[in-house]
Amino acid sequence: MDMFQKIVKWNEERGLIAKGFHHTKEASFIIEELLESTGNYDSDSARNKATYYAEEILHNTQADAEKIVDALGDIIVFATGAIRKIGYDPSKVMDEVFKEINSRTGKMVDGKFVKDPDAKRYYADFNHCKVSK
Repeated sequence: MDMFQKIVKWNEERGLIAKGFHHTKEASFIIEELLESTGNYDSDSARNKATYYAEEILHNTQADAEKIVDALGDIIVFATGAIRKIGYDPSKVMDEVFKEINSRTGKMVDGKFVKDPDAKRYYADFNHCKVSK
């Protein structure tokens, strides 16, 4: 099973695929992660700001499915390139990210997976993901 198949299965097992596509919610997840990448936001503050930004950006949107898919594919391409530019192997990074996400336990609240703060989980180890120059 390739990484995309693992991710789809993970989403299916948690009932996320069955909930359907909601453009604002999906965009807010991406914006939340981007805000967290700055180091200036924790998960909660990033989530709140991301929801606001997504609603603002997508207000009265006219995008069809193909435009959305094209943009999401581009995000994957640029994120993959960015991971490599900072010296990491994108495949190894995704393996680590998936192991961490897959180890999380919690519950769904308003379509968002809320992590159980007391659960024992795996934390991604990116040290072995670095590429030698």
